[in-house]
Amino acid sequence: MGYFFIISMIFTLFMLYVFYFENKIFQNNRKMNFLIINILLISLITIIILKYNSKILYIIPFCILPISIRAFFNLNLSIFIHLITILLLSLITPNSFEFIFLQMIAGFLVMLTKKNIPKMENLFIAAAKITITHIITFSLLTLIREGSLEKISLYTFYLFFFSGILTILFVHPLIFFFEKLLNLTSDISLLELSDTNTPILRLLSQKAPGTLQHVLTVANIAEESAVAIGANSLLVRIGSIYHDIGKIKYSKYFIENQQNIINPHKKLSPKESAKIILEHVSIGVKLAKKYHLPDSITDFIRTHHGNSIVYYFYEKQKKIYPNIKVDKKQFQYSGPKPFSKETVIVMIADSIEAASKSIKNPSTKDLENLVENIIEKQKIENQFSNADITLKEIEKVKQVLKKKLINIYHTRIV
Repeated sequence: MGYFFIISMIFTLFMLYVFYFENKIFQNNRKMNFLIINILLISLITIIILKYNSKILYIIPFCILPISIRAFFNLNLSIFIHLITILLLSLITPNSFEFIFLQMIAGFLVMLTKKNIPKMENLFIAAAKITITHIITFSLLTLIREGSLEKISLYTFYLFFFSGILTILFVHPLIFFFEKLLNLTSDISLLELSDTNTPILRLLSQKAPGTLQHVLTVANIAEESAVAIGANSLLVRIGSIYHDIGKIKYSKYFIENQQNIINPHKKLSPKESAKIILEHVSIGVKLAKKYHLPDSITDFIRTHHGNSIVYYFYEKQKKIYPNIKVDKKQFQYSGPKPFSKETVIVMIADSIEAASKSIKNPSTKDLENLVENIIEKQKIENQFSNADITLKEIEKVKQVLKKKLINIYHTRIV
């Protein structure tokens, strides 16, 4: 009964923490399953080891748990899950104080280093830190317990060494396994997608070279904006690079790909032109599925125009048919609106970068006004209403975008 209630108490703390501080994760079954499976997996391995040979307990790479969680989520959650798991396992491990102290010190030290631990270079450094920390901490605990280091167990040092090796060997396969099993996206996958030689980006380069240059510029300015407000800058960069892949099919109908050709929209009615422009979102979503892009990247494709209207062709239709009421829905993106800081940043950066190309020899004042006007227009249209971004953060994004555009165009001071 005692074990049951203590375990229940620890799991209740886990659920309450996720509910109050990581509510988006709490509401996502796949992410909650990921956290619970990780806790149960390391617990099962520990139980098996203790049952057959408790002397090799420290060969288990306990720090894999916070490292794998950090690859998908934030620092606070990875540390908390590590703490919860160590508390649970301390109920069944011998020398529970020693076990808790060793694993907490090693886990916290690893988590408080570079964010991208799963990157191979950082992973080797992390494994070395784990091993050295275990050895030093174990030696000090032995000194406290025995009064000297004469009885220290070198056998335990070997276990710590092999634990570090197992951490290096199993982190990447474990992360890959959870990505495929639960359709999650880690920083490792995002870094792989940053390679412009991926099949879909090669196709974009061949079919719509102007669009490729556009998305790379958007990626640069959006990434800086994400850093300024503490958003996921890597996710923003990759989302920016892939957000316009839907332009591949009708590339010549988009202005950035119309060098040295007659604008094909001149032969179409405003409705037909708007239909082609609007379709690049749905085409992009289909291509994302075809090329197995993660859902987190597909979200940027779906949301980068929100439910805005293609105003140029909408106004043109009204001029051609002044006496007929124009149906706005025929000129409106289907959405949804951006629902995160990251998707909001890409929407803003995309609109501003595209609009800046329409200004010939822009001055600093022109670019500053452009940024202000576009963001104000998007505010009026309530494009940010579904995202947890504050006015203060939008102001920071504005300042970054103004600075980046001025640097890009090397403008004169007016």
